[in-house]
Amino acid sequence: MKTSTFLHAGAVLSLALFAGCSDAGPPTPAAPVVVDGRIPVFAAAASGPKSVLPTGKGLGVALGADPRARAKNTIEYHAGPVMTNVQDVYFIWYGTWGSDSVAEKNKTIMTDLASNFCGQAYTDMWQAYTDTQGRAPLGCLIYAGNYFDAYSHGRTLSDADVADIVRNQFATNWLPQDPAGIYIVLASADVAESSGFGTSYCGWHGRTDYGGSQHHIGFLGWPERAPSNCAPNGVGPNGTVGADAAASHLVGLLSDIATDPAFGAWYDKLGLEMADKCIWTYGTTYTAANGAKANVRLGSRDFLLQQLWVPSRNGGACALHP
Repeated sequence: MKTSTFLHAGAVLSLALFAGCSDAGPPTPAAPVVVDGRIPVFAAAASGPKSVLPTGKGLGVALGADPRARAKNTIEYHAGPVMTNVQDVYFIWYGTWGSDSVAEKNKTIMTDLASNFCGQAYTDMWQAYTDTQGRAPLGCLIYAGNYFDAYSHGRTLSDADVADIVRNQFATNWLPQDPAGIYIVLASADVAESSGFGTSYCGWHGRTDYGGSQHHIGFLGWPERAPSNCAPNGVGPNGTVGADAAASHLVGLLSDIATDPAFGAWYDKLGLEMADKCIWTYGTTYTAANGAKANVRLGSRDFLLQQLWVPSRNGGACALHP
């Protein structure tokens, strides 16, 4: 039987990818979910932090959380694999992605980002995350293709639906089964994700099995569906709300996949992965042509991208380059 394997924490507000965390420590979810045969251990707030497995959804979307709390623990290596060599990124545009000027601009911004995500100082930060043989992600991803899915699983998705959407690409040969592939489902603004998009997370990553092989997948809800939590900066340097916010969420998602693809490599005691520790922090910014703040230029575009965690002998810090 083909099954998907990823862990989620339901709609608990403070468990999510692309988010902050509070000094209180992680909450205890109502019922832990098994991933790869493992049961996560979440510490009650009163007992202090314990070792927590990453969920693929980070820790808390609340903007008001003190970002310093996420930096209290060092990120550690847990002997699992990282994604070495060049990885291929595939987009599955789910829902309504029309041909009007706004829709085309949104799609172009996201595609431009994925097409220029190689050989940059920003992605060089991945190279600090080595495996047991000293190999590290190269910081190079190639945009390899896309497909449009017009509501094959309706307008409200579950985590299992997202995995099935990816598997359908393989079953129909719309997208290849690429051993170096990362498959991102981008949902239009009229699509909900029932496990907590917009209240618990802005996106998540996981894995799904097809034909006996594991494939890396991600879900990214469109930020304009939940602007207060997923697009709080408003209009970005490319003149959009949704695509500019989604760009930052996407690079965080890809960074976590590259450095912790199987939830057993790099994360801290709270289960926070590389990008989770720095969400909603941007470092030094400059003013883009439209007056919005930006901090990274990829190709011909300016972006406001979240910082990433760079480990060091002294613990580490959030940064935009090594």
